Amino acid sequence: MIIKSLNKLNVEKEPYLVWNAFINVIGLEEYNDLNEIQRIPHLCYWYDSEVNNGGHLQYFENCGISRLKETIAALEVLGAIEQANILKEASDKYMKKRRNPIRTVFEFVKKASEGEYEEYDNRFYSSEIQLDEYLKIYLDRNLKYFVEIV
Repeated sequence: MIIKSLNKLNVEKEPYLVWNAFINVIGLEEYNDLNEIQRIPHLCYWYDSEVNNGGHLQYFENCGISRLKETIAALEVLGAIEQANILKEASDKYMKKRRNPIRTVFEFVKKASEGEYEEYDNRFYSSEIQLDEYLKIYLDRNLKYFVEIV
């Protein structure tokens, strides 16, 4: 389990340091180095990050489908039911046909411009509550698993 240590006086002056430390754990550490509680926001963070930077196509291309069920379950644990449903529907569509790997940026842009996942991307972007809000709530409830304030 990886826990970031922060100085209490620094946190009092700059409370955002707690969030930054949390993001460092869930965004920069390897999945296998995290415990069960840390893996939940890790999976959700990478789903959110990839979709916000390139849509569901980018998520599937960069993250694959090996942890898909875990990611959907993690979204549900966070309370992000809307996003969990979107990912489930988008992944059902993704898995219905054989996919050739995208090897270049040009291929990605061409494939993305076909709009296969546009419906899911738009629903994700317009979600009533964004995933970072769920992540903040999760951090508040599980602070001791991510940050130690000394």
